[in-house]
Amino acid sequence: MQETLLSNIGRNFDHEREGIDQMRVLFAGGGTGGHVYPALAVADRLAEIHSKFEALFVGTRAGLESRIVPENGYSIEFITSRGVRGRGLAGKIMTMASLVPGVVQSSMILRRFDPDLVFGSGGYASAAVIFAAYLQRRKIVLQEQNSIPGLANRFLSPFADRIYLGFEKAASYLKKRKGVIYTGNPLRKSITTDGGTGDPGASFGLNSEMPVLLVFGGSQGASRLNRAATEYLLANEKMQGIIQTGEKDYSEVKSRLQPAGSRVFVSQYISRISDAYMAADIALARSGALSVSELIAVGIPSILVPYPWSADDHQIHNAEAVVDKGGAVMIADSELDSETLASAIEEIMQTEGRIESMRESLSKAGVINSADIIAGDITRLIEKGISSGADHLGR
Repeated sequence: MQETLLSNIGRNFDHEREGIDQMRVLFAGGGTGGHVYPALAVADRLAEIHSKFEALFVGTRAGLESRIVPENGYSIEFITSRGVRGRGLAGKIMTMASLVPGVVQSSMILRRFDPDLVFGSGGYASAAVIFAAYLQRRKIVLQEQNSIPGLANRFLSPFADRIYLGFEKAASYLKKRKGVIYTGNPLRKSITTDGGTGDPGASFGLNSEMPVLLVFGGSQGASRLNRAATEYLLANEKMQGIIQTGEKDYSEVKSRLQPAGSRVFVSQYISRISDAYMAADIALARSGALSVSELIAVGIPSILVPYPWSADDHQIHNAEAVVDKGGAVMIADSELDSETLASAIEEIMQTEGRIESMRESLSKAGVINSADIIAGDITRLIEKGISSGADHLGR
């Protein structure tokens, strides 16, 4: 069913997009890059194919979206919102109370911008906007990045005309919902396009004759990964490294790796992560949805270390989706150190044919043109005038 719908979207896409003169889409969500970047990828694709496309993002001032969205050339407005998990009963009551002004603020933004469709990318910042859009009978789509749907998207799913899934497994948690489609996670164009024929390691000061380990624990970094990689790289002079440390660990990691000289590139945040992907032979990473999806797209064999306190253990399930297909190995956070890292790298790099087989597995593990698929379906929903998610509830 999902495969049939997905193929129909691709087949009708070019024809349908020609029928739309103007398009306005409001993107709601944020907090982390995992919620912001997929929305940006879809917005970029819609802007490419519709000459009169207009996007507005809505999020919170505390979220990553407050910086990332303007940097990518889009407008953003802010509402009042906060998370639920881990705050106790009093915190949950405050969260529900904060939804009220958030819904009011969202309603005013929706009436002023008057979008053809509202796109929810998850995170607590999306809840008030999607609920306000539902009350106004707007067309609504949701995009779920993880193998286990997040709390916000589970709550909002009855309101949606479509729910785009980054991982197939998420469908089992949304069995009673209509319009569920496995599309893969939409990725930035810089991730999925060929970066050229030059030496990708040159911008990091690396030697093209030596293998490269890429280490990243998301935009904030991961201390456990940083420590294990630092000790490993100091002990293994034949391996080069690119480490995105995050702000907290940068000074310590930079200082400890001074003996490695130019063999290791250390940065708080790598804005052009696509260059690092091109330079890497193997990766050590957390298994956030976007990290996993990007590693699949670029075909880098990986050692995944799920964040042990992720909601519903979703990082474990994200990692398992790749491990089960042969594209990665997984090490528990509590078991990661320089020795277990060295053992995993040795097994991957020195076993004959292992790198090639993992890359082959990765080439079959994901959907590369996710942004195209989602942009095509959004075009179809708007052109066909499908009514809002309220119809799913019998309104």
